[in-house]
Amino acid sequence: MNNLFLGFYLGIFFMILLSNILVYFYNKDKSYLYYFFMHLSILLLTLDSYEVFETSAVLAAISTLFFSFLFVKEFLNLNTYYPSINKLFLMFTLAFTGFLFILYLTDYEHLMKSIPYSFIFLALVLLGYLVYKKGYKLAIYFIIAWGVNYIFILLSDLQRIFGLNVEFIPYLAQIGNILEAVILSFALFAKTKILNEEKQESEKMLIHQSRLASMGEMLANISHQWRQPLNRIASFVMNMQLHIMDNYKNDKFLNEKLESTQKQLEYMSETIDDFTNFYQKDREKEEFFISEVIHNTLNIVDASLKVHHIEVNIIIQEDFKHLSYPKELAQVILNLIHNAKDALLSNNIQKPLITITINKNKIIVKDNANGIDESVKDKIFEPYFTTKGKSQSSGLGLYMSKMILEQHLSASINFENSTKGASFIITF
Repeated sequence: MNNLFLGFYLGIFFMILLSNILVYFYNKDKSYLYYFFMHLSILLLTLDSYEVFETSAVLAAISTLFFSFLFVKEFLNLNTYYPSINKLFLMFTLAFTGFLFILYLTDYEHLMKSIPYSFIFLALVLLGYLVYKKGYKLAIYFIIAWGVNYIFILLSDLQRIFGLNVEFIPYLAQIGNILEAVILSFALFAKTKILNEEKQESEKMLIHQSRLASMGEMLANISHQWRQPLNRIASFVMNMQLHIMDNYKNDKFLNEKLESTQKQLEYMSETIDDFTNFYQKDREKEEFFISEVIHNTLNIVDASLKVHHIEVNIIIQEDFKHLSYPKELAQVILNLIHNAKDALLSNNIQKPLITITINKNKIIVKDNANGIDESVKDKIFEPYFTTKGKSQSSGLGLYMSKMILEQHLSASINFENSTKGASFIITF
């Protein structure tokens, strides 16, 4: 029976080890590497206990703990979800495994048998729960897998420390290892799939930003080409004004038309500057007032909104400064305004209104376009989701806005339906 079970156990673990090391070489995710060495150490420990060949059970146990901790740190993305705990966790890993190694070298390894390892693994399961509550859905696999494993580690502690005789504990421990390995192998593959999807989305965002930068360069070239003709026209207008002042002082009509022409030329020049500056990428962080970004963004779309008789109302309850990238924030605001405009037009709102409120650490962009359908409100920040049809929208606007805010601007975005329309709340 022992040989049959051992063969079954070794076969499963050999496949798990092989698949994990191959996947590691494919995508370089350190979770797979730590997982491989963790289970290789467990395998050596098992072979020693079954007396297949003699190894150092103590060193194998220390190695199992060390790579278990590293795997937990990497799989749960502690550096992302709990940066402060991540550093402490790494220090604990090095200190605890170093302590065990010193016990081994100083012939005090018998003390290792009195350590209740189940408490440590329970803490790891609780850590997985905290990460899950933070929004990392894959942590549920970790909680289940290590929760099962924890039961067998607890039984082993009871037997080793208190002398409790539990029948078939060796088999139960190996079964626990198999269940944990299978569940977490599926979790690792799911993690790889998510990472690949995030990589693809990141690449698309980079392509989008590259296009914006190219557009900025193109507009800069157009600006350069237009600047001289505009200056020449402005010079012509000035000469005409001087001529009229000398010969037709009382002709108000000509003076008014020339002044109007001069203002239009200045407006065209400013518009070129606005578009050129908007599409140029920020190189360094800078401190800016939120109201400035809002006003500069509206200069870009003002003409488009006026054509459709859409009124924009800016309410500054309490302006504030922020240190980041103003043009990236402008892209987000522009996306929200375009979405509001599309909603207002598609719903044929009689008195279309967009209200932008600045208050303390929030920007609220609100419209009166009757809101977003409750059945889809949980999907609006997902990539490729759109209510406009694939031919009219890529479905990346709100998703990219969310990514820009979270990754570059230290902000978040939420959505609420009100009695009259939709409200998007940006919180810094």
